[in-house]
Amino acid sequence: MRITINTIAEMAGVSKSTVSRVMNNSKPVSAEVKKRVLDAIATTNFKPSAVARSLANQKTKLVGVIIPDFSNPVFSDMINGIEKQAQIDGYNILLCNSRSKEESEITFLDILIEKEVDGLILSGFHTSNTLCKKLAEFSKPIVIVGYEDPSLPFPTVIIDNVQATKDVANYLIGLGHQHLAMIRGPLFDHYAGDLRYEGFQSVVKDHGLHWGSHTYEVGQYKTKDGYKAAMKLIQNYPEMTALFCANDEMAIGAIKALKEAGKKVPHEVSVVGFDDINIAHIYEPSLTTVQQPFVQKGEIAMTQLMRLMNGEETEKKVILPHRIVERDSTKRKS
Repeated sequence: MRITINTIAEMAGVSKSTVSRVMNNSKPVSAEVKKRVLDAIATTNFKPSAVARSLANQKTKLVGVIIPDFSNPVFSDMINGIEKQAQIDGYNILLCNSRSKEESEITFLDILIEKEVDGLILSGFHTSNTLCKKLAEFSKPIVIVGYEDPSLPFPTVIIDNVQATKDVANYLIGLGHQHLAMIRGPLFDHYAGDLRYEGFQSVVKDHGLHWGSHTYEVGQYKTKDGYKAAMKLIQNYPEMTALFCANDEMAIGAIKALKEAGKKVPHEVSVVGFDDINIAHIYEPSLTTVQQPFVQKGEIAMTQLMRLMNGEETEKKVILPHRIVERDSTKRKS
């Protein structure tokens, strides 16, 4: 026979609400009633379901997380941070892979609303009117990681992408490079595409160095994109001596293309990536890159969300530090 809270109530001669009060220690009951309920629970080895507990507490202890690309190692690190902190807080996470498609983001939001998650963490999403309206209907706390939109009222956890890419341009110019190129992300990606491009090209122009349509290419953050884009740059900008890529995967693809074209890295072309994924330090040559703390991003995002779910105040924006990690893919221009 399946043991339910109704079974315990009948055995103890009390109501279901009294059993719930004893189980959750939410309101006082007499010692005699409490003993009858606990004896019935012990006799039947009753274990209340998570659903029953959530209904009693009006919490599911679930947090929704929507990520654009599970295959990208930067997101796996961030998920580790979210999950680590969620477990400390007694929460489980429901992971959703949108594959950077707006229709998937909307679908997952509907699913998470139906699942009655207690909060939501978003990363790398679209900000169309449809999606923003759906977020407004969510009615539960939301934290955004890696993206900032002043029109949205949600707390964010980010790094300063513009400053990070300015630092890269200044670093390469400081090494004596004057013919700089870039493989950027698509500009509709405001965070890793638009802002990283803005910072890099602004410094190049400020130094009076050449910048034009043939000095950059666009990729979708995959190794194959970096390879194809670098091949085009080799043809269209043969003077190039330094190449910055908007993420490490494209930088690795670019190095492969340069090698195949007979270009020595870093002796003829220095290459810089962004993110410092695990393979960056073991690739040959090891990759100079911008390091950002993805695990910490996830931990802080979950901490911020927990505060909101508890009705506490939290910071509107947390900006985490970045740094350039210098390895073997760059050298001073001879």
